[in-house]
Amino acid sequence: MPLVSTKIKETLPHMNPNFQKIGSFILDHDNKVAFTSIYTLSDALGTSTATLVRFAKSLGYSGYQSFKKELQEEIQHRLQPYEKVSLSKLGSLPEEKQLQRLIQNECNNLRITLNNLKLTDMETMIHAVKNARRIFIAGFGISRHFAHILQTTFLASQEKDVFVITGSVSDYSPLLKSFGHEDIMFLMTFPPYSAEVRHVADVTKGRGGYLCLFTDSASCPVYSHADVTVKCSTNSLLMSNSFVGLVSTIQVFIHMLLLSGDHGGDNIRNGLEMQKLGYSIISNREETQ
Repeated sequence: MPLVSTKIKETLPHMNPNFQKIGSFILDHDNKVAFTSIYTLSDALGTSTATLVRFAKSLGYSGYQSFKKELQEEIQHRLQPYEKVSLSKLGSLPEEKQLQRLIQNECNNLRITLNNLKLTDMETMIHAVKNARRIFIAGFGISRHFAHILQTTFLASQEKDVFVITGSVSDYSPLLKSFGHEDIMFLMTFPPYSAEVRHVADVTKGRGGYLCLFTDSASCPVYSHADVTVKCSTNSLLMSNSFVGLVSTIQVFIHMLLLSGDHGGDNIRNGLEMQKLGYSIISNREETQ
């Protein structure tokens, strides 16, 4: 049986606005919602308990209590034996303890992200990439660096044009204007979400293109726009985001794309031969100088 969070995520884009509000809140605060009363949740959302019951039934549960019980079991199953510490508390620990806490946190981000990966999502993205005319990757702020990483892996494995959308609106608009319904967009965005992601998502869906979203939660302003969403755990003890989950997801996805057949392996080998030739030419020139 699918997890509660999976059910909500999959049906969220098709819910009415009131149910979308409830679903998004639960996805972002599931550990609190699971152990609070229906009346407290009703007050927090400004909605009636009857609406919450209807929401639970729309997901296939007999009522709110059965929904809440399954959510509790899901949360208890994934609870971790650590708690987030403040900067001052972490700084007061011995260096060995600091290292242990930081490593534990990153391992937790990685485990949560990879456990949330679904084969159907990977297969859907692979199919979309193979059918796409061109590949676009959008990332702003720190995410732009990971957009370039994904671009490099695509260029190494696919015989398609691959473009990165980043910078200001005036920077990327000349490129984004060429996006069409046969193209695919990979959009990466994490808190604080860049305002530009709304523009990119609106253009992508407005032109009938395919949108793959890499983000952290349903709080993402374009969460409901995506055709497929990969959630990456970004919890950080000190800085705003951890990106270990995103990097690992990119790695897993590209490897699955290579294993899916076609000519990915040939493209990589051809790329390596091109590198070998380039270094050979450079070496010969240096020897003759």
